[in-house]
Amino acid sequence: MKIGFLSHAGASIYHFRMPIIKALINQGHEIFIIVPKDEYTQKLQELGLNLVIYNFSRSSLNPFVVFKNFFHLKKVLKNLNLDLIQCAAHKSNTFGIIAARLAKIQFIFGLVEGLGSFYIDNNFKSKIIRWSINLLYKISFKLANGFIFVNESNAFFMKNLGLEQKKIFIIKSVGIDLKKFFPIKIKHESKRIFWQNLNIDEKPIILMIARALWHKGIKEFYESASLLKERANFILVGGRDDNPSCASLEFLNSGYVHYLGSRNDIVELLRNCDIFVLPSYKEGFPVSVLEAKACGKAIVVSDCEGCIEAVSNAYDGLWFQTRDAKDLSAKIELLLNDEKLKDNLGVNAAKDALKYDENIIAQRYLEIYKKVIKNV
Repeated sequence: MKIGFLSHAGASIYHFRMPIIKALINQGHEIFIIVPKDEYTQKLQELGLNLVIYNFSRSSLNPFVVFKNFFHLKKVLKNLNLDLIQCAAHKSNTFGIIAARLAKIQFIFGLVEGLGSFYIDNNFKSKIIRWSINLLYKISFKLANGFIFVNESNAFFMKNLGLEQKKIFIIKSVGIDLKKFFPIKIKHESKRIFWQNLNIDEKPIILMIARALWHKGIKEFYESASLLKERANFILVGGRDDNPSCASLEFLNSGYVHYLGSRNDIVELLRNCDIFVLPSYKEGFPVSVLEAKACGKAIVVSDCEGCIEAVSNAYDGLWFQTRDAKDLSAKIELLLNDEKLKDNLGVNAAKDALKYDENIIAQRYLEIYKKVIKNV
């Protein structure tokens, strides 16, 4: 079969789809990666994949630009003559699915990894955009063969929006590389070098890895750092972009948080941290949390959708009340005061992470494709 993976960002394919793509290639399928040109284009080409570039303006809401991109995508898909396509993210799940059906692709799947900013904010602009996205989803529901969700909450939301139960498939998480993320006992001397390299005091490390967005709970993380500045080092890792919810550099470099920006040494950072935190307002199924769990770290997350499915309260981590910095601080302080509890949570986290091996997740995608194709 000729199978396409459609995404608005090369990073999504490069970081999250490769195990599925490799599994399909091993089965003899011809794979096409359909993405706009970005900083990951070269990396994808170096993997020897069939790369197809289409025009896409990620942040544009101009209807003329959107429809121009849509008709270009339809032409690109028609020329590829695909048998199956896997879409992901709102624009691909809506305009991409409509374009795929017009291009007469027989098997079409959407992937919902979270609902994003427009489903968090309630200002007038967000409400209008949310209404538009919902309307487009109602069209794509009829055209797609199935939608894959990484959590129960988003599946329930889309079902209430009109998606048929028979088209709903749930695969929690996109998977993690357990050959890369696993527990290692860090010796004190190695930890001392780590502290020195970051020019921070020899105190426990509270780590947060996320895009520098307010919706990720940046404000609460910084407030907790202020409350616990004598007890621990707070480190934030994550890049900025053109998202309107992005925190300013002035804010990120203020207060008692060590902001490191984007980093390539995520494994080292996770292994040297003592507690991992994600105070997000809404999630799909956070990969950063799973990677921290795989490294055997105690986790503290907000009790928002997505996070509460990735962490079991008092088993492999702790929940705190979303948007409540004092509660976040209290949960972090509890772990700082109780070494045994922290260690037990970390052990349980590493055990639970085993079921999210990226190869196991990839096989579940293949099973869904096979099931749908067989029943058509």
